[in-house]
Amino acid sequence: MIDQDVLVRSVTEATAEVFSTMLDMQIEFAGFVSDSRASESGLISLVGITGDWGGTGVFCCSPTLATVICARMLGGSVEDLNANVDDEVLDVVAEVTNMMVGNIKNGLEPFTGPLAISVPTVIHGRNFQFRNGAGLRGVAVNFATEGERFEVRVSIAPVAEQSTVRMRIPVLGLAHM
Repeated sequence: MIDQDVLVRSVTEATAEVFSTMLDMQIEFAGFVSDSRASESGLISLVGITGDWGGTGVFCCSPTLATVICARMLGGSVEDLNANVDDEVLDVVAEVTNMMVGNIKNGLEPFTGPLAISVPTVIHGRNFQFRNGAGLRGVAVNFATEGERFEVRVSIAPVAEQSTVRMRIPVLGLAHM
């Protein structure tokens, strides 16, 4: 079983390591996130987690922070930033998410057994909300860096428990079969 402290520690350590090592950026813990707020504009990058346990790792940030991360990762100047989110920015955000969730996965494996991760998916837009599926244990942590805030979320549960949640959801057209 994974308790909340293990999830928080895994997320915090993995995020700090990636930002420090790959981006030369220091982060600060800025509290926990509630699931009740909507995003005005931003990026969400998702990586699936599979194995005997399954779930999702999520990185959420503003377009401004995404462009800073891109400049830092590719060795560009932060002063010359163009705040436009282009394919290069989306690719870098996907790779940073992949590294963070990969490190989180490694930190959770002593509790879950072997895990694998999926290829990242990045969503960019305005006025959207997202939430995790029911029945998953999770943590959503706020961090601050470079005058911006960002979130890292992990939701995970044993696959056997997840299938019982899915079985209770009727599928249209199949409910009476």
